[in-house]
Amino acid sequence: MVKNIPSRLIYAAQIRAARGLLNWSQGELAERAGVSKQSITRIEKGIMDPRFSTMTALNEAIRSTGVEMDEDGSGTVMITISREKLLSPSA
Repeated sequence: MVKNIPSRLIYAAQIRAARGLLNWSQGELAERAGVSKQSITRIEKGIMDPRFSTMTALNEAIRSTGVEMDEDGSGTVMITISREKLLSPSA
């Protein structure tokens, strides 16, 4: 088990996974969250520690679709989506 993974890398993986579930481009997430596409690119590459306000905007954009990003404290990183939201064409 790998320990001491920087939180920015975990967050980067969560953002990429959430976008994959939603079939969103970086540009679409950026537009929905009101942040620059360049910020999304840098966050996903793990080269930028996002501001709290940026993380909040990204999380809100993703959560509005029913996708939840979480970590259980034991090292398990989770991305979940309800079946209802997954099958909804408006997501």
